[in-house]
Amino acid sequence: MSPHALPCRGWGQVWCRLWCRLWRRRADLPLLLEAAAGLGLAWAAMRLVPFGRLAAWLHPRVRRRASPPPAAAEVARVAWAVTVAARLVPWPAVCIHQGIVAQRLLARRGIPAELYYGVRSAPGTGDIPADILAHVWVRAGGLDVVGHEVAGDYVTLASFPSRP
Repeated sequence: MSPHALPCRGWGQVWCRLWCRLWRRRADLPLLLEAAAGLGLAWAAMRLVPFGRLAAWLHPRVRRRASPPPAAAEVARVAWAVTVAARLVPWPAVCIHQGIVAQRLLARRGIPAELYYGVRSAPGTGDIPADILAHVWVRAGGLDVVGHEVAGDYVTLASFPSRP
């Protein structure tokens, strides 16, 4: 069935376009749902679990595979799913949520990834002191996954690699 034949009349142009884009990537819809569910769990965990306990969860075990996967294609699929899911979920899915989910999805697919936590200072204004801004990004085997757009502006404080 072509995306133009989808029954989206009356839905509004934005929803129709979204549905057509998702329909073209329908093979990736289970991954998108997995990413959305993971974002919900990450959001809840960040609110309910102290960071000290959560940090231990940031070293997921990588599933072993008999043959190496096509890493670049799989990394791109995971990056797409996490980025799109973050825009679609009704709660705020910021960089730390996206990073946690991307790292875990890659680990489930046998691809080791490293989550980086960095900071930078933002200049203050007048009597307001400078702020410290934090950011999370993920890299897998030299490939950028999520959060890499502004990673160069941050100094790495900690990194959380996947465990073999």
